[in-house]
Amino acid sequence: MLFDVINGLAGHSAALDAVMKFVAGPLIYVLVVAGGLIVLWTMRGRALADNLWLAGQVGAALALGFVVNRVLRAFAVHERPFETRPVHQLVQHEPGVSFPSNHATAAMTIAFVVGFFVSKRWGWLLGVPAALIAISRVYVGVHWPSDIIFGALVGLAATLAVWWAAPRVRERVEERFAKPAPAEPSDRVPSAEADTVIIPRRREAPPRQAPPQRPGAAPRPIAPRRPSEAETVVFRRVRR
Repeated sequence: MLFDVINGLAGHSAALDAVMKFVAGPLIYVLVVAGGLIVLWTMRGRALADNLWLAGQVGAALALGFVVNRVLRAFAVHERPFETRPVHQLVQHEPGVSFPSNHATAAMTIAFVVGFFVSKRWGWLLGVPAALIAISRVYVGVHWPSDIIFGALVGLAATLAVWWAAPRVRERVEERFAKPAPAEPSDRVPSAEADTVIIPRRREAPPRQAPPQRPGAAPRPIAPRRPSEAETVVFRRVRR
C-alpha cells in the first residue's frame, strides 16, 4: 500500500522527520509568498488592464479550487489515517474528513497558475516544493495518498478552467465597453478653388450714352457706375 511506503519512512531519522514536519507545515506560507512575488514581478512595466486580468485569473483559480474542495469534503469520503489505523503521526491534527487535501490543492494550484499565466519555468520551479508539501502530508500521517492526488487534480482542473474561460470573458467585456475610435484628421489643405464661391454674373445693361449736346454748350459729366453686389463679393475675396 502506497500509504505504508511513504508513512513507513517516518520515525527512522530525526533530521528527515524535522525537515518533513517543516515541509508539511510552514513551507506552504513560503510558497504563497514566493508565488505572489513572482506574479508582482511579472506585472512590472505592463498595462494596468493586463495586470488586473492576471491578478483576476490567479485569484479565480485559487478561489475555484477552494470551492471545489469544500464541495467534495461535504461528501465525507473518508476520515484521516490516524483515526482508522496505527500510523507514524508526526504532527497534531484534528480528526475529520481528509479528502481531498487542502494543502495539496493550494500548493499545486499556486504552481499551476504561475506556470500557465506567468512563466512555465517558474511554474516548474514552484512545482517541486508544491509536490514535496503534498507528499509530506502523507509522510506525517495526516492524509491518504488519494487525498493528495485528487487535491492536485482539483488544482489543475481549476487552473485549466480559468485559463480557458478568461480570454473569452475578456473579449466579451472589451467588445461591450470599447469606445469608438476618434475620426482621423484629414491631412489635405483646402485649395483656393474649394474655398471660392462662384456667383453667376448678372446681365449688365448697355452703357448709357450722353444725350447729344447743343452746339456751344458745356459737356455734361457722366456719373460713374456703381459696382453690383456680386462684383463687390468677388473683389473682397480677391483682396484676401
